[in-house]
Amino acid sequence: MADPIISLRDIRKSYAMGDGVSTVLHGLSLDIFPGEYVCIMGPSGCGKSTLLNVLGCLDQPTSGDYFLGGENVAHLDDNALSAARNRYLGFIFQSYNLIPQLTVMENIAVPLYYRGAQEQEMQEVSRRLAISVGLEHRLGHRPTELSGGQQQRVAIARALSNNPLVLLADEATGNLDSKSGQEILELFDDLHRQGRTLIFVTHDERMVQRCTRVVRLRDGLLDRDEPGRRALAGA
Repeated sequence: MADPIISLRDIRKSYAMGDGVSTVLHGLSLDIFPGEYVCIMGPSGCGKSTLLNVLGCLDQPTSGDYFLGGENVAHLDDNALSAARNRYLGFIFQSYNLIPQLTVMENIAVPLYYRGAQEQEMQEVSRRLAISVGLEHRLGHRPTELSGGQQQRVAIARALSNNPLVLLADEATGNLDSKSGQEILELFDDLHRQGRTLIFVTHDERMVQRCTRVVRLRDGLLDRDEPGRRALAGA
């Protein structure tokens, strides 16, 4: 078996709350392997969002180790954490997080810009990815000129621009109508078939049908870790 692409070891996360401390993650350990399509699920307040922020290098654990692509990123400083995020991860947000002043092509190229890529590379990669998500006719448009589904396609293309080890999605269809949401889910299915590693944080039980693995949290701990329907079907 391949080595895990993500390995969490005894991850704890606490926050100062007035004079006290609130602990959200209570020593969580988890391995995720290349090519998996993992849904992280659980009731409100179970720690999904906190875990996503740790996985996405948006927040540091209070204690424990987080190996991402073989590198322990658990306690890097902000600059090093940002560099690791740009090197290893693509992040897709529920609210898209596009820059309204930039065009589709320019939004897709943002991670490449921060990596120091040349203008020609940024244009070539952005155009190729825009085409791959069906936006070749919208290259010069700005986010306000796009539908919600089109904005999320831009966000997916942007997340792919640095060729990440892992794609993280936070309720990626939560702001979309059912038709647009279905189209985005089918795009994620295609990415998984291409060999991408996907981690989808959601409360939507329908996602169990699409993923290869379901990780359920409860009270900041791993409650259940089971195959998704796609794995059971052999897809």
